[in-house]
Amino acid sequence: MSRALDKDLLSQLKLEDPRPAYIDISNLFANLPQSELLEIEFLGSSHPLVQAFFVAHRILKEHLVDSGAFITDDVTAATSIMLLMDPEHLTAANLRKRALSASGNLTKDAINREIRFVDTLLTARLHRHTKSPTLWSHRRWLVSSYLSLEAPRDIRNDIKYVVMVAGGRHPRNYVAWQHARFLLDSDPSLATTIAFDAKDFCLKNHSDTSAWSFLSDCIARIQDEKSRRVVRSSVLDDVLTMTRSFRWINESVWVFLRTVVARERVTEQDFERFITANNRLSAAMPHSAAERVILTRAREWCVKHRLPEVT
Repeated sequence: MSRALDKDLLSQLKLEDPRPAYIDISNLFANLPQSELLEIEFLGSSHPLVQAFFVAHRILKEHLVDSGAFITDDVTAATSIMLLMDPEHLTAANLRKRALSASGNLTKDAINREIRFVDTLLTARLHRHTKSPTLWSHRRWLVSSYLSLEAPRDIRNDIKYVVMVAGGRHPRNYVAWQHARFLLDSDPSLATTIAFDAKDFCLKNHSDTSAWSFLSDCIARIQDEKSRRVVRSSVLDDVLTMTRSFRWINESVWVFLRTVVARERVTEQDFERFITANNRLSAAMPHSAAERVILTRAREWCVKHRLPEVT
């Protein structure tokens, strides 16, 4: 939505009471579902959102006059509107942290409610929200606080249904995949399972270099050598099969393939399959084609940097 308001919209806003729009939208966030996330998308006229924003802005401005003032429910409600309209509103995010950190409020249930609010924004069909550093940073703080209570958390669910949804709605979402790395750090034993989830995502979003990079990291994090060998061979098999079938020649796929084949000490059989797939696609490209250059560079880089197989 543009920051500039046209004259007709301004006239309409002056004639209407903005409070009902503020109450409706803030109540929506105050009563989020327990077991699922809301789907948010801006459709049609945006003036109710602008009305709600004006009310929220006034409430926050009045609150900030006294920096030590108690954060009321109305102030917290106002921050939800501010973050809906501007996901980089750092003051709103910090006020929500302060409200949670108040004596007795930093509980498992309270943190879960806040995570549902943040996840609703991060997975919304709103382009800026899915890639917002402020929202992802706020989520990281929430998860860290939750884990500090020694409460078990479904990390796989967080990655599949928050990070991957956000990644699908905003391709090359580096900040989202960085959050996935943070989540995986909290439970490295999930690396094998998450690697297969990430592979499925990558095969559906094959031009997403950030997702491929995360998949490569997942494989590298698998500590058990036998499991790591099985996973990397399976992933390579699936990716090379899709690459041959759909003639994928984009750099994202081939940087992933060359990196895994070179770094992971794959078997001679897996190395030959990589070379064969690369040569076949290269042969089908005109000599001067940019795609052929990508394939050639991937092949040459892999041959140069490949680590020897461990037998």
